Amino acid sequence: MPLDDQGATYGRVERVAEQVRRELGDILIRKTKDPRLHACVVSRVRMSKDLRVAWVSLSVFPEERRQDAEKALEAATGYLRRELSARVDLRRSPELRFEFDDAARQLIEMDKLTRSLLAAEDEEE
Repeated sequence: MPLDDQGATYGRVERVAEQVRRELGDILIRKTKDPRLHACVVSRVRMSKDLRVAWVSLSVFPEERRQDAEKALEAATGYLRRELSARVDLRRSPELRFEFDDAARQLIEMDKLTRSLLAAEDEEE
């Protein structure tokens, strides 16, 4: 199998990232007791090549809950990391860095714009 410059097998980083995404999503929905975290959906995880850092992209629904979710994530990061460590077999549990994904909000806005344009076309006919 080909190795990258740090000795990790190609594809392993992506497999671990996918496993972290699934497990964190499950932890947020099923294990956390803070309802502010239930509004979070893990959309993507990127791992550093050495698997020590996980950048977790989240979407929050509805968007108005984002600030509350940010505060809850800050408070729960240690808990999430411990739970993740118990589920993912790595030497070290990765440091979790959260970022918010605006793609879902942008899609909703594009959908609204498309619907309004279609409605305007129907009125002109």
